[in-house]
Formats: sequence, structure tokens, C-alpha cells
Amino acid sequence: MPNKPGALYVVATPIGNLEDITLRALRILAEVDLIAAEHVPVARTLTRHYDIDTPVLPYHDRGPDARRIVTRIEQGQSVALISDAGTPGVSDPGRNLVAAAVDADIDVVPIPGAAASVALWSVSGADAPQVMLHGFLPRKTNERRQAIHDLAALGRPSIVFESPRRLRDTLQDIADIVPDADLVVGRELTKLHEQIWRGVPADALREFTDPRGEFTIILTPPPDGSQPWTDDDIAQALAEAASQGASRSQAARFVAQQSGRPRREVYSLWPFESDR
Repeated sequence: MPNKPGALYVVATPIGNLEDITLRALRILAEVDLIAAEHVPVARTLTRHYDIDTPVLPYHDRGPDARRIVTRIEQGQSVALISDAGTPGVSDPGRNLVAAAVDADIDVVPIPGAAASVALWSVSGADAPQVMLHGFLPRKTNERRQAIHDLAALGRPSIVFESPRRLRDTLQDIADIVPDADLVVGRELTKLHEQIWRGVPADALREFTDPRGEFTIILTPPPDGSQPWTDDDIAQALAEAASQGASRSQAARFVAQQSGRPRREVYSLWPFESDR
């Protein structure tokens, strides 16, 4: 079926190996009037490889690009939206354009393909019917640690993405919060230097001393009974220690050792207003 005039195609592109693209995606990219790309040079590497001469224009989630592209679609042009790798809108730019197209009653057509999350999950051996796709973790330390804590508390595997710059900080946070978690770490999936590693957080820190490439992580918390302490658990333990005569500092030190959470975090959860 030829592409529709006045439609937006959300096209998944290879996450590494340029051969990991569907025949349908290649046909759509060749037939549309315009390709909207996260970065034009990256897009042209793909289009040159497959002799596709469709015009490529940049698309950014912030700014007027979404409105401009929607206007062109309303005028009858068909547009393919791509990111640098994988599926637009899934931890990549694209949500704003899709939302604007939906608001304008424009046909939005998914063209699925390779995904790092699914690729790693397929080889993880995770014995779970459900997996949580979280995407990129927050950059700020406190927010990242809270996100890891929340994911571990779900009690099922979670998939997160991480950059090489923040990988070791993330692994250290996981080691602090859920030291007994099982990790599957995929580095540079489908690329020349692909690596799939399995183990616990402490071993991951020893393995990835000089991280390079893009990382996908499946975090599986330990079985029930070994779940990370919640903020309520911390506050209750602090109150119990205080009832036995411990000062705030003494209680925080003791509960931090018991829970595995940083003393500063524990200290901030002191449940008595008069001592804040």
C-alpha cells in the first residue's frame, strides 16, 4: 500500500547495525515527501546507505518544529519521523510532534522495528511475565536514587537506559539500594562491540570501570522478603531507635547500616518535627 498523503509515519530505525531495519520502513522512507530527523547527519548516513533521496529536515521537540511539520502535513505532504536510533517518542524526541498531529486529527502510523529494550529482554532469561520499561533515569542524584528505589519496590524486572557518563553513578546507586539485585547490562547492542553482561551491582562496578557506548540495563530485584526499605520503613525504624534512647545521629547511623541506604537520606527522614 503506498504511503498516505497528509499522514505522519513514526518510523523505527536501526539501534546500531544498519541491517536491522524493516523492508516496510525503507519503503516508507523512500516514498514520503519529507523525513523529519533528530539529527540530519545521522539520518543521512542511513538514507545514503539505502540510496534514499527523500529530503531530510531537522526536528526538535522544543520550539516551533512540530507546528511547522503539522502544517506541511495538513497541506497534503506525508512525513516520516525518525530519531537517531530506535523508535521516536520512546526515550527519544517525537512525543510533541505526535501529540500535535493527533490534536490536528492527522493519521499517525507506527512503523515498528528494532528496540534496545526488547533486544536485551529477549536474551535476559528473566523469569517474569511482566517487565517495566522505565527509560532513562533522572540525572540528579536524589531523583535517580528515588527512581531506583521505586523500581526495585515494584518487585519485577525494570529496563532502564544510561549514558556512559552516568553509568558508574547509577551502578553505585543500585549497589547501595538493592545490592542483591540481578542485573543484565547490554552495551552497544547490535553494534560491532556489543556486550551482554550478567551479575550483581558490585561486580558490575568492577566490570565497567571505563564505560563506553550506550547502555541498557535490566534490573531484577531480589525475591520478596529482600525488598529495599521504603521511606515509611526508615521512619518507623528511626522512631523505634529513638524510643530506646538513641539520638537522631545515632539512630540514622544504625538504620543506614541496617537498610543499606545512605546515612544522609536516612537522617532526612527523621519522623519528629521538633528535631528537624
